[in-house]
Amino acid sequence: MTRDLATDLFRHGYHAIPDARREAGDAPVCPVKLLGDDALVVSGPGSVRLFYDSSLIQRSGAVPAPLAALLFGRGAIHGLDGAEHLHRKALFLELLDDAAAADLQDNVRCHLLSSLHENHGEAVSVFTLLSEVYGRSVLDWAGISVRDPGRVGRRLAAIVDGFGMSGPSAGTAWAARLWANHWARGLIREARSATPASGAPTPVETVAGWRDRHGVLLPVPVAALELLNVLRPAVAVAYLGAFAVQALDDHRQLWPTLAEHASWRQAFSQEVRRTAPFVPALAGISRQQVDWDGHIVSPGQRIVLDVPGTDLDPSSWPAPNEFSPERFLGRQVDPFELVPQGGGDPAEGHRCPGEPATIEMVSATVEVFAASSWSVLERGSTYPRIPARQRLRIG
Repeated sequence: MTRDLATDLFRHGYHAIPDARREAGDAPVCPVKLLGDDALVVSGPGSVRLFYDSSLIQRSGAVPAPLAALLFGRGAIHGLDGAEHLHRKALFLELLDDAAAADLQDNVRCHLLSSLHENHGEAVSVFTLLSEVYGRSVLDWAGISVRDPGRVGRRLAAIVDGFGMSGPSAGTAWAARLWANHWARGLIREARSATPASGAPTPVETVAGWRDRHGVLLPVPVAALELLNVLRPAVAVAYLGAFAVQALDDHRQLWPTLAEHASWRQAFSQEVRRTAPFVPALAGISRQQVDWDGHIVSPGQRIVLDVPGTDLDPSSWPAPNEFSPERFLGRQVDPFELVPQGGGDPAEGHRCPGEPATIEMVSATVEVFAASSWSVLERGSTYPRIPARQRLRIG
């Protein structure tokens, strides 16, 4: 019986794609079956460059509908192409600029210090703590006031936890998605009915007032999804933040340097993004026949970009499995060799525009934990389950 990558991802998590490539002789490109159809798994900077060529690859319909609906929502930016995608992308580029990244970093630093102080002497789950802290941080930045921001953070994190579409987490994720859709629609309606305030609009007001290419306001459900597509990924940084704290425990000799030097914190954060398993793959659909490293791809065929395989590619990263923040000190990273949040130019393609904010949020987390006193009470991981979550408890 021919193996199917979708089934293997469901059963074996992060092991599925490396196993498929290993069976093909560790080639950077290997044919597979995906949902019963021919597909191609690709890896490495050269393949990333082709994958982000919008004349060759489209995103519409690439992610299976149930997974896309859970993670992004129907009609969201992730499934758009061409002029419509670029116009919608401008909204996210406007929101997630350098000032936003700096504000989120400040918010994380403030809320994390406060939370560690409140929980001093108690055993806490790092992932839960960061889900709540990042939730508070992004809600403050967005101009959203709620009674229990930590609870909102946990619910948004639960959506991402259903990424693997298996086990109890899948049901919890769908419940969280339905709640979030309803909640965000209320925020959009409230923003549209309110009298415009003086000064710069809040992120919620910006999303609520965004118009399509024809000058028409986005439908409330779509605007709500795009608001969530700003908030949810910020909370999802907790997956990386928890890996960063574990890496700090493994490299305590770096604490004094990390507490004092921003360049080292940035490098440490980049190395966490490179090595921590999070997004297992990205999917696209070929627009035309193309020769991909000797494999003929037909129009309509799915292309699966191996994200961890690219981030651990020895041709780009010597000793790729070694955690070495120094590799990022003074290094200009090619946009096609480090792709935990996509590749290429975020202004022209599907690379995540929240990447700078992610780096700053993890950097703030590293700064606070490197300057604090804590010990590990329990260590573990859900790996190879997708998404992998650190079971790290500290006190």
